Amino acid sequence: MSDHIFISYCREDQPYVHDLERDLLRRGFDVWSDARIKTGKAWWRAIAQAIRTSAAFIVVMTPASEDSDWVEKEIMVALRERKPVFPLLLRGEEFTLLISTQYVDVRDGKMPRDSFYIELEQVVFSPLPVSVPTEPEMILIPAGEFRMGSKRRHRFAQDNEQPQHTLYLPNYYLAKTLVTNAQYAAFVQDTGNRRPTHWGSGRGRPPMGKETHPVVYVSWQEAAQYCDWLSQVTGKRYRLPSEAEWEKAARGTDGRAYPWGKRWYGGRCNNADEYSDDTTPVGSYPKGASSHGLLDMAGNVWEWTLSLWGEDTLEPDFAYPYRPWDERENPDAGNEVRRVLRGGSFADVAGDVRCAVRHAHLPYRRFRIVGFRVAASRL
Repeated sequence: MSDHIFISYCREDQPYVHDLERDLLRRGFDVWSDARIKTGKAWWRAIAQAIRTSAAFIVVMTPASEDSDWVEKEIMVALRERKPVFPLLLRGEEFTLLISTQYVDVRDGKMPRDSFYIELEQVVFSPLPVSVPTEPEMILIPAGEFRMGSKRRHRFAQDNEQPQHTLYLPNYYLAKTLVTNAQYAAFVQDTGNRRPTHWGSGRGRPPMGKETHPVVYVSWQEAAQYCDWLSQVTGKRYRLPSEAEWEKAARGTDGRAYPWGKRWYGGRCNNADEYSDDTTPVGSYPKGASSHGLLDMAGNVWEWTLSLWGEDTLEPDFAYPYRPWDERENPDAGNEVRRVLRGGSFADVAGDVRCAVRHAHLPYRRFRIVGFRVAASRL
């Protein structure tokens, strides 16, 4: 059995059903539709299979559906397979196909009350086992110098990336991939922390099929809390990377513009050139790996860093050259001070997914295009 919901209805009731589908999807449910039937497949066989594998069966009750042979056949399959049936009375007074069955009255044309969705949740979402924290795969970035920032003559270079300068960093570790929805789910379940908005109402469940996508709609503060929690449950000291650590891991020691080299090549990261308009599973672009073997350092989602930017949106208070001792790594700065984001996202063009690009947002903001990865000074 899957987690999807099957809705039985008469075609003339489509406007209401489309609104119902949108409401279910917004709340984190998966709704089966006939658009899933592949070309060349028999309609009834596909529909019957969808009912057999569903977690719940909703029927929209109207005089038209009472007279529909299709609706009658679908109800018979649902009853034979002993599916939980949720009737919604949209029009009329009686419905002999499900006589003596309690229904929800929606004759006012509105969506069902929250109590309906709570009952549906209890059926569709079986109790979740407690997720075991997954320790990230960490990669050692050896001590040494690297070139940080952009040369003025680079065609995409921004003023806040200059001057380019040499910086020494000691050994540290950075996660090979971004924190995924599945990894973040363990944190949500264990701590009761706020779940990301796009997870819907699925009791701490990530969206179906997106378990290995990077978690998004996470603030800088929540990313820092995740690092603290992961440190507690593993006994290791995880944190967010500084922007210098992030840039060195992304571009290596030879000053490359992109993780894979000096020039742009399409198909090596999830950015606007791919026309995906969404995240992809972490590590989907192995050809875009950095010289240290890190993945998704360009595109997919922007990444929170420990580093401060300042209060002004355009002009950073913490400019270059990068000076680690000037309080720019202060974890206790206030909410009015922006934190640096790195890496670009699926919505950005090639010039904005370079290793040197700097962006920033307030630490309490959450976005569809922002996630994070963890770092450690030692393991």
